[in-house]
This record gives sequence, C-alpha cells and structure tokens, in this order.
Amino acid sequence: MYMNVGLDTSAVVYGTGVSNYTLELMNGLRLKLGSSLKTFSFSRYPLMFMEYLWNGLHVFDVENLIGKIDIYHSSDWVQAPSKAKKVTTVHDLTPFLYPAEVDPLIVEVHTRRMKWVEKECDAVICVSQSTASDLKKLFKISDEKIHVIYEGLPTKFAIKPNQKINDKYIFAIGANQPRKNIIRLENVCKRLGMKLLTAGHQGNLGYVSDQELVNYLASTQTFVYPSVYEGFGLPILEAFYHGVPVACSNTSSLPEVAGQAAAYFDPLDEDDMAKAITNAIKNRNKLIGLGNKQLTKFSWDKCAQETLAVYKSIL
Repeated sequence: MYMNVGLDTSAVVYGTGVSNYTLELMNGLRLKLGSSLKTFSFSRYPLMFMEYLWNGLHVFDVENLIGKIDIYHSSDWVQAPSKAKKVTTVHDLTPFLYPAEVDPLIVEVHTRRMKWVEKECDAVICVSQSTASDLKKLFKISDEKIHVIYEGLPTKFAIKPNQKINDKYIFAIGANQPRKNIIRLENVCKRLGMKLLTAGHQGNLGYVSDQELVNYLASTQTFVYPSVYEGFGLPILEAFYHGVPVACSNTSSLPEVAGQAAAYFDPLDEDDMAKAITNAIKNRNKLIGLGNKQLTKFSWDKCAQETLAVYKSIL
C-alpha cells in the first residue's frame, strides 16, 4: 500500500528520551517508506507561537508545510490540524499524573493538545501497556484506537565504553523530582555503605556526555532505577546492553521493560529497595544473562514495522 506520511520530527533537537524515539522512528520508517516519508520540524519557528496556532486556534493545516499526505504523525507537543488520517504517540502522562512536578505551562500545553487528540486522532500509539492503561483512565479514547508499540535501545547508547572506572558504586539516572525517588535511593545506599553516583539534573555527576554515561553505566556494580512512575524506561535497556545487573521499581511500565531480568522492589519501601540492590549484586551473572535475552524483545525495526501497520490499519 502506497502512502505519504508526514512525521513531525521537531523533538529530535532536544536530546531527550522523546528525541531518541523520534530520531530512531524516523530512520526506521525511512528505510521502509523511502521518499514517501515527509518529515518536518517547527523548531525553527517560535515554539509558543506554533503551540498557540495549532493547539489553541487549531488553524493552518500541516499540509501547508509539507504538501499532501495520507498520514500525519504528530509530536508530543503540538497537534496541528490536517486533512490526513492522524496518529500520535503518547510517551507518558506525567503532566496529568504528577502536575506538581511539571512546569504549569507544560501542563497547559499538554492539556490543550490532548483535547485535539481525543477529538481528532484516528490512532494513538503508547510506548507501554502501563501508559495505555493510564491514557484510558484519563481521556476519552476508545480501546480500538490505542496501540502499544515498544521502543528499542537508542543507537547513541549502543557504543562501547572507552574508559574503565575502577571504583565500586551504584549508578542511577534521574532528577531530584519526587517521582524519580532518588532521595530514597540515597538513604538506602548510605545504610548499605555503598557509594551512589547519579547522572542528570541535580545528580552528583550532573549532566554527562553519552560516552561518559556509557562509561559509568558499564562499570557499575548495579544499575538502580527507583522511579515511582515512568512511561517506558529506556535506561533499563541501556543497562542490559552493557551487561549490568538491574534493580528497579515494580511499578508503572518498568516490569514490562525489565521482564524477569531485574531485582524488583517497592519504590516506597527502603528496606525492600536495599534487599533488591543486594540481590542484584549477588545474582549479577544470572541477571546479566536474563538481561541479554530480554533486550532481544525490543528493536527499532520492530517499532517501525508495527507503526507502519498502524498507519495501514486506518487508511
């Protein structure tokens, strides 16, 4: 089936998890669609102007930027009007589930966008069953419109470490937002007498390059992901790829990603977290083997193929 697909790639420039998804999906679809994939970005325009134009006024069809299309796959920031069939991806619902941890402006933007998603989208892709479940609870979107398509390991993290860090430590990624749960992890590591290194905003390492992140990850005793809520959890796949045992929360999407390849804990129970971290280190070789197996379930080629199937299903 021939189709012209318009994919909003605006998020690529921001260097976030959504950026990784957008870039990898674009590359995957390009291999399958060739020149019939039309990408566009509104990042060269004032962001809030485009948000007001498309989420607020909801005028100026996206076809004015890229010509006639059969499918319009929108970003997670704006929902433009279009004469084409409409698809969007929902990565997580943090602005609605944890609004106190998000800039009020972001909450407003996502609220306006989701109004049009509810009203106009023919298909909604969720990156986990957990996110799909949250979507059904929060918005009036019928089950037949919702499709779960998992992400893969971002290519930029599929690189070899170039430095061995000769130290014993626990490694985590995340900001000091309550849902990221880093403070409880800090408490647990102090109790266990273990050194904790955290990368990201307000982490004790701060922001690090992709290569540095891989170096720290590949040398850790165990990777711990203590979040109360995540839409998917890409760092777990990164840890699997680099042969690192994982201890993570038993909430939201994380069990879907980690499968049987992690030591799980209740993120609100510090005793349980301490036990899981100890078990992950003790059962290192077993968890690494299970992680290698679990990683094979996720690929960007599969993501692109399943996304293409969603497009075909609504034409």
